[in-house]
Amino acid sequence: MAKRLNLADAFFLNAESRDAYMHVAMLHRYRLPEGAGPDWVGEQVEHMRQFPVDQAPFNLRLKPGVIGKVAPAWEVDDNIDIDYHLRHAALPRPGGERELGVLISRLHSQPLDKNRPLWECFVIEGLDDGTFALYFKIHHALMDGMSGSRTMSRCLSPDPEQRNMPAFWAMPPLPRGGARIPKAIAETAQALARPSVLNVLRQAFGAWFRMLRAAPETGLIGPYRSPDCALNAIISKQRRFATQSLPIERMKRVGEKAGGTLNDVVLAVCATAMRRYLLEQDDLPAKPLVASIPVSLRTRDEAGEGNGISLALSSLATQIADPRQRFEAIKASMQANKSLLATMSKPAMTLYTNLLMAPFMIGQMTGLGARTHRPMYNTMISNVPGPSEVLYMNGARLVSAYPVSLIFNGQSLNITILSYDGEMHFGFTACRVALPHVQKLAVYLGEALEEMETVYAS
Repeated sequence: MAKRLNLADAFFLNAESRDAYMHVAMLHRYRLPEGAGPDWVGEQVEHMRQFPVDQAPFNLRLKPGVIGKVAPAWEVDDNIDIDYHLRHAALPRPGGERELGVLISRLHSQPLDKNRPLWECFVIEGLDDGTFALYFKIHHALMDGMSGSRTMSRCLSPDPEQRNMPAFWAMPPLPRGGARIPKAIAETAQALARPSVLNVLRQAFGAWFRMLRAAPETGLIGPYRSPDCALNAIISKQRRFATQSLPIERMKRVGEKAGGTLNDVVLAVCATAMRRYLLEQDDLPAKPLVASIPVSLRTRDEAGEGNGISLALSSLATQIADPRQRFEAIKASMQANKSLLATMSKPAMTLYTNLLMAPFMIGQMTGLGARTHRPMYNTMISNVPGPSEVLYMNGARLVSAYPVSLIFNGQSLNITILSYDGEMHFGFTACRVALPHVQKLAVYLGEALEEMETVYAS
């Protein structure tokens, strides 16, 4: 039986082009268990191959035919070739961070086959530090970042002695409680059918008009008021991926001394890194860069394939040289966004998101989005909560988990963060042509935190 895609999920299919692939991914690093032999990784790959692919969304493919192109739908694929979706690879010597980064950049630059279920998994060995990696990518139409993080975590265990965990594609879907957030277009339709329809409309349109008319001094920044720079160049199909990890406790201490939240500090260090990078390129705008901040509409107990997000548009105050003043401006902008979103119920927030994103969606689907000199925002910064406890895959300790995200035409940088085991793991996904040497951003990020620690030391 075919299952139609909702508006948000269909957008990621329709926005895909030869240069903008709409898949997201996760890069895990694992330390081999004590006493593991030279064939341990290969044995794990064979272990994973034994599990059938019979759970959504991993057994879903796009329904073929003309109708499927006009009104895309999922159908169950009962004949999945696991050898295609699960692959075993090794790095060339010396097998360091550079070689891994080059491989991940190359894998992330390749589209998924739309004749098959839209996901792939690579188990990669040959790293010089004795670890191995797992790179898993899936189309954004099937899964958003929070769902992807939770899905990957479910095939892991806090018990290092647990040695028979199933592959993530074999895990049954999480139960959907009564509080589950329906998909965007369905929720909006349901909201409009309720007696509170006027209240939902009032909340959503009221917030939308406030955003459109927002003055800079309020902290709110309306869409398409962002300055044009290298972050908004027309992209190529080639990606570059860089990583950085920062201790959560260090960032929390800075936030406490500065009177802000952990997320405020995340935005501040990203802003400082981008300011320095663009200054070196002689391309720093006089106006502040604007970040799109996804806000999940799911609770921690809610499951689901597909997408359930709203967004905030925050100033990164990159035109301000003083780090204290920059942080205060970022904090004020995020507080204004929180106050705006707090005025809406979840159904109203969904309608508001559809109103806000409609021009951007149309621009991406028609190809006009990359040609505007007034981008909706400059970059996306997404902070995804991950597991706090140490996890193991059949005895192999998960050392780090880095998100690898997507970029749009006219949006050449994405920064996605996943927290795990006391660290915040930053993944920088960028267009290789528009943003050369993107690994500098990762270096500058660590130095930005050190700067904030010095500024707020007293």
